[in-house]
Amino acid sequence: MKKNGSFIVSLDFEMMWGMVDCETKDGYGQTNVKQVPQVVDRMLEMFDQYGVHATFGTVGMMMYNNPEELLNELPDVKPTYKQKELSPYENNYIREIKVSEQDLFFCPNLIERINKHKGMEIGSHTYCHYYCWAAGQTVEQFDVDVAKAVEVASRNGIALKSIIFPRNNVSEEHLKVVAKHGIECYRGNALKFFQEPKNKFHEMIIRACRLLDTYINIGGNTSYPYEDIDFSESPLNVRASRMLRPYYKKLAWLEPFHMRRIKGEIIHAAKHGEVYHLWWHPHNLGADMEKNFEMLDTILRTYAECHEKYGMNSYNMAEMTELLRNK
Repeated sequence: MKKNGSFIVSLDFEMMWGMVDCETKDGYGQTNVKQVPQVVDRMLEMFDQYGVHATFGTVGMMMYNNPEELLNELPDVKPTYKQKELSPYENNYIREIKVSEQDLFFCPNLIERINKHKGMEIGSHTYCHYYCWAAGQTVEQFDVDVAKAVEVASRNGIALKSIIFPRNNVSEEHLKVVAKHGIECYRGNALKFFQEPKNKFHEMIIRACRLLDTYINIGGNTSYPYEDIDFSESPLNVRASRMLRPYYKKLAWLEPFHMRRIKGEIIHAAKHGEVYHLWWHPHNLGADMEKNFEMLDTILRTYAECHEKYGMNSYNMAEMTELLRNK
């Protein structure tokens, strides 16, 4: 394989479905999620400007127009999480979505627009924002969820080839399920500070290390050589490199370090012919939008410069998988 660097972008496209257990419709819904259509349109413009391709890992429930349509199609088998607040099926969560709140949950027209946009891929983020590491769930329940995600996407003219696991909850058993349903690749976890936590204390340590590594190099460069990819895997692991963290006013003084970290890793990948896979949530950019898009412009401009200088290329996850499989 010619060792040109590869730049991959993937997005956890989830609206309020990813916030069921941790944020409110009146709070985060208004400050961040409500702005997602505007965020996506601006991202698409910027992707066009800099020649960037991206995968939108999309929650299947977002493909409906309203709660009534969704309620008429809910699968009979649902996740039995011990922590019930993780599930949108519990506590009448779907039934209580008001007409004024529907845009926080449903966006079929936006999904269609993304799907038709050059270089963009609609992948899966499961049907209900499913948590594979959650206590109480079963592989059989996940199987039903993925089958429903594939069905709804197909009905909307989308063939799912990629999956992004919610909160990066990946396991071998669940990978066998997605392969069975024809999904060809997934975003595996970065090697540093993304392992499954053994307990709450371990989880705190992992989170602290991830945060610190955002600004200071304690984990090394997160790009990886093509030789590290296991081509025998199905689905193929298009491993993540780094999450782009949104602008946070209290940590604004650290943003130059954040940008230097990501720019340095992109340039390293371009120079050494490696893969760099950056990801974020569109709703992360909803608040402090101008500051967030200043950061994104800096990053994508760095990629464009690396494309010109070192021949680095941009791919969505399905394109990258096709490229790798055909080499």
